[in-house]
This record gives sequence, structure tokens and C-alpha cells, in this order.
Amino acid sequence: MAQYTSQFKVQVAKEALKARTYAEVGKKYGLNLSQVKRWAADYNKFGELAFEEHGPEKFQEQRIRDLQRQLAELQEENDILKKATAFFSKRNL
Repeated sequence: MAQYTSQFKVQVAKEALKARTYAEVGKKYGLNLSQVKRWAADYNKFGELAFEEHGPEKFQEQRIRDLQRQLAELQEENDILKKATAFFSKRNL
């Protein structure tokens, strides 16, 4: 089985996502259809990290960090809104 570079896989995946059919891209590069589909799906899911060693894991770790940051921001906003609600409800009494 041939080994392909990550740059080659990214190139094929990008072309496959832009092409009318995956078969066109497969024929152009001498690849079977299932391989082109898998590379395109992996690229869609993980982006440039899809074909790097431990790339999907790095992608997931980054996604978790982003979600944790977003959660912290939303919790802070929620606390501020709770305090504002309490302040204005006391003021209106």
C-alpha cells in the first residue's frame, strides 16, 4: 500500500470537496473512490490536522479548550445577569 504525504491528502481532499464528483479526483490522482471519500470526510471533520500524526487528537483537544473557554465566559455572563436582576428587583421594591 502506498504512503501519501499529509500535504498530498489535504490537496486531494480540498479538490474532492470542490469537484463535481469524487470519482473525477480519484481518476486524476489514480486513487480509488473510497479513499478519496475518506480523505474528504476526514478533512471536513478535522481540517488541516486530519492527516498529521495525532492530528485528530490535537483537534479534539483544541475543541475541548475552546468549549471550556466558552463555558467560562457564559458562566460569568450568567452571574452578572443574576446580580443585575437581584439589584434591579431590590430597587423596584
